[in-house]
Amino acid sequence: MSAFLIVHSKLTEPELFQNYVEAAGASLDQYEGKYLLGGSLSALLEGEHDKERTVIFEFPSSEKAKDWYNSEEYAKVKPLRENTGSFDFVLIDSF
Repeated sequence: MSAFLIVHSKLTEPELFQNYVEAAGASLDQYEGKYLLGGSLSALLEGEHDKERTVIFEFPSSEKAKDWYNSEEYAKVKPLRENTGSFDFVLIDSF
């Protein structure tokens, strides 16, 4: 069953964040993760939300997504996003 990793972000250093984007993309392949879409918030219709951007990735399972997130490959990349903004990573199982 597919799982979707949804990342909500509010960038403070977009130029530095690009280094993370390029490096993180390469780490996804081994875990069968694929980028589905990304975009900026156009309107908040209800509730509260403090982030400006959303990116969605698909993995074959939540286990694969967790394996990627906890992998050595991603651990090397993760520091590149430090001090570039605030991020929420949410993992959703499809049904």
